[in-house]
Amino acid sequence: MNLTFGLAQVHTSARMKNNPTLAMLFHQIFGYTNLGNYARFTIFKKLIKNIPLPEQAKILDLGTGYGEYAISLAGAMPKAKVYALDIDPERILTLRTALEKSQIDNITTYCQKIETTFLPELDFVFAIDVFEHISPEEMPFTSVHQRLKEGGHFLVKIPNVTQRTIFPAGWFEEHQDWLDEEHVGQVYDLAGLKERFEVEGFEIVHASYSDGYLSRLGWELAYLGKKQGTLGQLLSLPLAKGLVHLDRVFHRNNWGNAIQVIGRKKSS
Repeated sequence: MNLTFGLAQVHTSARMKNNPTLAMLFHQIFGYTNLGNYARFTIFKKLIKNIPLPEQAKILDLGTGYGEYAISLAGAMPKAKVYALDIDPERILTLRTALEKSQIDNITTYCQKIETTFLPELDFVFAIDVFEHISPEEMPFTSVHQRLKEGGHFLVKIPNVTQRTIFPAGWFEEHQDWLDEEHVGQVYDLAGLKERFEVEGFEIVHASYSDGYLSRLGWELAYLGKKQGTLGQLLSLPLAKGLVHLDRVFHRNNWGNAIQVIGRKKSS
């Protein structure tokens, strides 16, 4: 499966939409500009190899945001049907505009919770860095399980409850304040997330750590560079991306700032 990422950023980024010609040139030179999202996708691209998807798969991107993963899958699997769900109206509206401009016709969008959404029986559901924004008792494991076909797969990637930094934590105080307010569901280590899957009726088919020290260093450099303005972002981005790719090569599965589990719905 040939997955690409960020092709619709010129239609979803507020800054890029203001100057589309410059945005296209910028994208051709520097590629996708959000280091965190870029790093997440490199993990998603590896994880999806563990999931046998039929050519006409029905896939749900749960907490789609601006639909970057949904768009990537829709392009790589033109016979599949992708459902992109988010509760943020602004993001769904932006995604719908991007789909229209990109002429993508195998994605259906929803602006509501999964519990109130009519969906067909699904082959695959994924939530990439979404559940940390949801309190544990509201995480929709049960609703996902109900909507998956037997043998269907569910992937959750979230930040590890324990985080490690490279530079002094005080340099990221503003970001930490945001995390303290937003990450109400960042409560699991890898063992705890696996246990939650099992309690919800899933069989574990994959569990791993990601985002070790090299990836963290890349994120910190990109964060600090962006705070210096556009020039700082441009100078830090190539190095930060390089560190992410090195991390994917050299990281060992014994710790990481991120955790991910894939569960399969058991046959009844």
